[in-house]
Amino acid sequence: DEKPVHTVTISKAFYMSKYEVTQKQYQAVMDTNPSNFIGENLPVERVTWYNAVEFCNALSLQEGKNPCYTINGTNVTCNWDANGYRLPTEAEWEYAVKAGTTTDCYNGTLTNPGYTPIDANLDLIGWYYGNNGIKTQSVGQKQPNAFGLYDMSGNVWEWCWDWHNSYTSVTATDPKGPSMGSNRVVRGGSWGTAALYCRSANRFDYYPSLSSAGIGFRVVRSN
Repeated sequence: DEKPVHTVTISKAFYMSKYEVTQKQYQAVMDTNPSNFIGENLPVERVTWYNAVEFCNALSLQEGKNPCYTINGTNVTCNWDANGYRLPTEAEWEYAVKAGTTTDCYNGTLTNPGYTPIDANLDLIGWYYGNNGIKTQSVGQKQPNAFGLYDMSGNVWEWCWDWHNSYTSVTATDPKGPSMGSNRVVRGGSWGTAALYCRSANRFDYYPSLSSAGIGFRVVRSN
């Protein structure tokens, strides 16, 4: 479902958190920590997609910004002009991870796409089964990409805004995914996946009401 290859334009600048949201940050905003692996600087996990959008609104209010999301049960809409925090679109996430590169990962091509042996390039930038395979790790220990973003490959999958669907060959500007669906997009691979799932173009999806010890998120802000 990574194909067909197609042209996407990101026309609006955005900020993205350099680290995955940590348990310390999540606890400070939500007064709870649902994570399976406990540690202040570990990425928060076992958060549903709905937990993630609720965090975005709560953090926005905490900092005096306008929340992006209107949440009515499982119906969530986004005000893209608000100055608060939100999840990245899938296109924003891929633009951010690649940072201008076209290789498998932002620091080069994979030579060992499986679980073992360790892939030399991926080992430098991310935690995955080949160099870890046990649990999450503290954020920011591996090499960042050219945009200064850490752990975009591995550690935990990251929730995106989009409903998951197949790509088309149509050229798009600022796509936000289909208007409905059953699963939301997650990106980036995790501590428990093979190297190939950590590639910049890899796509995966998960049911938004479910959580996993391998899924967390990071936030973006448009204004």
